[in-house]
Parts: sequence; C-alpha cells; structure tokens
Amino acid sequence: MANRSRAKLGQVSISRYISQNFSKAFLTIFLPLFFIGSLVFIVKLSSLTSLFQVSFIEMTQLFFYNLPTILFYIIPISFLVAVTTTLLRLSTENELMALIALGIQAKQIIRYLWIIAILFSLLLLTLSLAKMPQADQQYSLFKAEKSTQAKLNISPSQLGQKFGDFFIYLKDKKGEKMEDIVIYKKDEKHFNQLFIAKSATIENTDSSIQLTLNDGSGYTFEDRSLSEINYETMQIFQNLHSDGYNYKNLLDHWIRYSYHPTKKRKILFFIFISLIPMMGLYIVSAFSIINPRYQKNYAYHVLGVTTVALYIIATTLKSSGSLLLLGLAIVSIFSLGLILFRYKVSRFF
Repeated sequence: MANRSRAKLGQVSISRYISQNFSKAFLTIFLPLFFIGSLVFIVKLSSLTSLFQVSFIEMTQLFFYNLPTILFYIIPISFLVAVTTTLLRLSTENELMALIALGIQAKQIIRYLWIIAILFSLLLLTLSLAKMPQADQQYSLFKAEKSTQAKLNISPSQLGQKFGDFFIYLKDKKGEKMEDIVIYKKDEKHFNQLFIAKSATIENTDSSIQLTLNDGSGYTFEDRSLSEINYETMQIFQNLHSDGYNYKNLLDHWIRYSYHPTKKRKILFFIFISLIPMMGLYIVSAFSIINPRYQKNYAYHVLGVTTVALYIIATTLKSSGSLLLLGLAIVSIFSLGLILFRYKVSRFF
C-alpha cells in the first residue's frame, strides 16, 4: 500500500514538473507572438479611421473581436515550439535521463504532454468553430453601424463629404438642421446635377436615409444644354446596406457553409489547424528526447520542417481539399509521429 502511494505521489510530482517546465516555455514563445499578432491587427484596424471616426473604447472593442483569430493562429505554433524547447532542455541538462534511470519511461512523460495537447486542440476547435464566426459577425455589424453613422454625420465647412453618389457641402449646422447646402453629382456620361438649398434635414427611416432640401433650386447641365428648377421641398434617399452576417445561430451558419464548396473547405482548414497540437506532438518529441552524449540535436530543424509542412497541408485542404483527404492527412501524420517516436525514442528510453 505504501509503495502504491509513493508511486502515485511520484506520478503527480512528475506531471507537475513537466507542466511547470512546459508552461514557462509556452509563455516565452506565446507572449512575443501574441504581441506581434496584436500589433498587426491594430495596424489593420487603424485603416478604419479613414472611413469613419473610431474612439479608443471602440478600437479596444474591435481588437477583442479579432482576438479569437489571433489566438487560433498563434497557439499551434507556440505549442510545438514549447514542447520542443521543454523536452530538449530537459534532455541536454540530463534531467530526462535521470527520470528514465528511475524507471520512468519516455512514453509516460509524453502522456502528460498529450493531455495538454488534447486540451489545446479542444480550445482551438472552440475558437474556430464557435468564437470566430460570432466575432466576425459582431465586427461586420459594427462596421455597418459606423458606416451608417458616418452617412448621417455631415460636418459643416468640410469638403469631400458624400451622400450616396452626391458630393455635399454645408455652411452651417444647428442641431439636426443644416443651412446653405450645395449638392453636386457627375456621372460617367458627364451628366451634371447641382442643387442649392437654404436649409435641409437628414433622417434615418427604416433601411434608408432621407435628406430633405428646403427652398432651393436645381440645375442639370450637359455640354450644350442647361435645365433649371425651383422647389420648396426635395427629398433624396440613400439606401443602407449592411455587411453583417445574418444567421440565427452557429449551426445554421455552418450548415450554410457546408453547401458552399469554397466555404466548406474552410471548415476542413479549421479542423486540421485545431488538431496540430495532437498531430505534431509525437513528431517533434521524437527528435527532442535525446541523449546529448551520443545523439546530435536536430530538434529545431525538424520543428521548422514540421511546422511548414503542416501549414502547407492545411492551405492545400483549404484550396482543394475534401473530407476524405482530411481524414487521410490526419491518419498519416499521426502514424508518422508514432513510427518516428517508437523508432527514435521508445526502443531506447
């Protein structure tokens, strides 16, 4: 009974020891990659300021909409690098050799990392199949709402503002009432329209914006003709177009994706990337558990080749993949990892 308790305590201690070393290595690579990825998305989001005004709070809100995407692409790489760094460091410092000498097999050590790999794959599946579609919808709806506000927010004494196909200029604005309005339009056939009004109001009605001009005149002119009208009231309508997603729930969203060939392959891409921690674990571990006295270190070379190869396969599945190819790729990579691990590690350690 006492021996069983010691063995159990030893397994718990080894599990904690491996987890602590892995956590340190993972954060070391994850945090810099997360910072770089976040910076890229912030630069991308800053381009929205040329379309409409965005406050700091709204910019933070947009960043959190993109957070699932950042995590989805960073976590698989960070995991593989962390596994390689952890096992290689323990090997070169002879700590793994000491554990193996005490009767701990290499496959037991990998078993602890296997549990972590499963948890990461489940997290990635949740991010790609649940959180990312929701975040994309919120991001699109935010842009549509801000575009509508930008159409309604016409500032006085500012050139280059547009209302639909019309360029609009106003001298003054008091609340919702605009004064001294000039509107100009020129189409591809050089057909020119100019409207002048003493006052105007703008309203958002259902799915359209209504611009009402009061007490003004209009001119329509071409190369050899000119027409003039005087009006008391003129209304110009501009339809609102929303780029947001329109689906009730995630199930409906992915069902619609499954009927679209290009979008259907995107699901295969998400699943494959999500399984990278599980698929790549045995491959990188086979070259990271070494005896530094007798074996050369090729771990980082294999890590680089494995990472590039996995993402090439994922890209191929996204462009011309099928469910059968996805299954074959997953089984083949798992099998390759197990063969390499048994050949290079299990039969020695």
